[in-house]
Amino acid sequence: MAIGIASSLNATLSRLSSIESNFTVLEALSNQINSALPQTVNNSNDVKKSDFQTILEGKTTENNIQENSQNKIEDKKIDEILESNLPKEDYEPEKLEAINLKSKIDLKAQANDIDTIIDTFADKYGVDSDLIKAIIKQESGFNPKATSKKGAMGLMQLMPKTAQSLGVNDAYNPWENVEGGVKYIKGFLDKYDNNPELALAAYNAGPGAVKRYGGVPPYKETQNYVKAIMQNYNKIKGLTL
Repeated sequence: MAIGIASSLNATLSRLSSIESNFTVLEALSNQINSALPQTVNNSNDVKKSDFQTILEGKTTENNIQENSQNKIEDKKIDEILESNLPKEDYEPEKLEAINLKSKIDLKAQANDIDTIIDTFADKYGVDSDLIKAIIKQESGFNPKATSKKGAMGLMQLMPKTAQSLGVNDAYNPWENVEGGVKYIKGFLDKYDNNPELALAAYNAGPGAVKRYGGVPPYKETQNYVKAIMQNYNKIKGLTL
């Protein structure tokens, strides 16, 4: 009887030992799984973060390209606005500011060019450059594209036949126009012994009118013309306030 009980106990202990061994194995497997899971998740997050960063960098580059393209488009729009006849009030304030700045720069450059042209031909033909400036101010307001109702053209407002006689092919070309105008006034200055009033009167009304009246003709337009230019000339010279 005692031997039978002992055998039964030994069998039970053997089963318990086997169960414990199985639990140990299961616990080890569980630990391995748990330790493996965070690493897997972290790797996954790292991959996702890396992919997202790549997308952001790509998006940033795309945005930069779009921004540069937009700037070029805005510059092009400004150029188109300057060349168009549309009223400026139709455009946004920031665009108007850029347009106005560009217009000022263009006008300043144009004024410098006109000064150079005037000095060049005034020196070539021996005419006071300040007198030419005073004439241009009165005739066209320094606008190379000016056209009068009678058909006078350009800076010095040359009539078509006059321009042709002076060898001016393009009266709206500042170089050709100013050279033609300087030659024209120089001829009158020589004719009237460097008398600027008579030369200006002939420039405006023609030498026939000056000859007919023996001086500045009694035309209101011509008299006002001569007076205005002489006032401008004296101001440029600093002779009057």
